[in-house]
Amino acid sequence: MFFALAVLLIQPQANAQMAFSAEKIALIQPAIPSPASISFFNEITLPLTPVASDTSVQPPVFPEPVELPAAPEPIAMSGPTLHAFLRSGKPMTVSVGQLLDEEHHDRRTWIALGIATHSAATFDAWTTRRAISTSGAQELNPMFKPFAGNASLYAAIQVGPLVMDYVGKKMMYSRHSWVRRMWWVPQSASFASSLFCGVHNLGVH
Repeated sequence: MFFALAVLLIQPQANAQMAFSAEKIALIQPAIPSPASISFFNEITLPLTPVASDTSVQPPVFPEPVELPAAPEPIAMSGPTLHAFLRSGKPMTVSVGQLLDEEHHDRRTWIALGIATHSAATFDAWTTRRAISTSGAQELNPMFKPFAGNASLYAAIQVGPLVMDYVGKKMMYSRHSWVRRMWWVPQSASFASSLFCGVHNLGVH
């Protein structure tokens, strides 16, 4: 009687342990895939389209060239052009004949100024001699004072104009343009100073 009860109590526990162990085994060991799942997986992974057998290289396709817009046409100016403006002025080049004419004109002017300068110096010497002899005046210029008592004053007073003639000639052929344009200044200054001194001597009594 007791043996039969013990067997009945032990049998459900054994069945429960066996079921638990079977469930554990199912969780631990992965299930063996079925043939249907294998065939479905193969159908998915296989390529759907066949690979083309033609392996020839196709030439690259370039885009068509884009046509650029045309350049704007130049607008005609109704006013005076630069070429006409330049032609209306003086020529940019100077001929040899013009240079020779200009040099000839300067040389004649230089000679005329030299004559006027020496004439004014002679007039200064004459008025000085006249003031000394008639009015008892004295020469105040220390350079001409030794010559004031005799006629040698006419020769001594020409030294200054000669120096101014030489300076003006050098300035006429200078390499600087502004010097060449002012070559007449030394002779003109000598002429003005001699003329002023001569007029002053006439006023001495």
